[in-house]
Amino acid sequence: MKVLFVDDEDIIRESIQADFARMDHPWEYEVFTAGSVAEAEKFYELQKPQIVITDIQMPGGSGLILVEKIRQKNENCGILVLSAYDDYSYVRNAFTMGADDYILKPISFSELQNHVLKLAQKAQNQMQETEILEKAEEKQIFTIEDVLEYIKSHAAEKLSAAEMAKKMAVSYGSFGKIFKNHTNMSFSGYVLWYRMELAKEYLANPAIKIKQAASKVGYKENPQHFSRDFTRQTGLSPKEYRRQIFITKE
Repeated sequence: MKVLFVDDEDIIRESIQADFARMDHPWEYEVFTAGSVAEAEKFYELQKPQIVITDIQMPGGSGLILVEKIRQKNENCGILVLSAYDDYSYVRNAFTMGADDYILKPISFSELQNHVLKLAQKAQNQMQETEILEKAEEKQIFTIEDVLEYIKSHAAEKLSAAEMAKKMAVSYGSFGKIFKNHTNMSFSGYVLWYRMELAKEYLANPAIKIKQAASKVGYKENPQHFSRDFTRQTGLSPKEYRRQIFITKE
């Protein structure tokens, strides 16, 4: 398991490396160190560590900026922030930017080991979950393309992520992750988006009433919800959208 430790003080980097060398753990740690945020960013891109431990105050950039950048790239990386400052604003900012934990210097060996063990377990669980998802995708009865086609063909009906999970022969949780990996949207978010896109086509046809359009995209029993969802999705009510379409055509 790869670990990146970031601190501008040589003696602290050496001490942490020595601590990792004597840790009692079920994993083999490969520790990389960096003395600045810029150096850490390069190491991260090259090595893709599962755990990052960083100081906050360093010449040339804050460790919190590093935390934010890494978290934007990888939501699963374990991130631990070390700081000599017992300040609420630092703690709040660290968690806001994506840190898993915040601890004060000087850190004892046992405390470091406990925190690292938690982050390593998190990384290990994520790797195992990824393997399970990959195997699940190989065994699919339905493919994601089948699911998307099913949504198109049944837009007027009740659509359930649980039902789709059964068709793909995966758990409900795994289905949600597989679907999002392929579409960058949740199942419910995609269904809503597709229904509103379809509704736009119906609203562009003057022969179709708004209530009929609502029914055709799954709002037969509650057309008032259609107006709410359409407005949230497009910024215009169905009536406003239709009026805009017809004005444009004139």
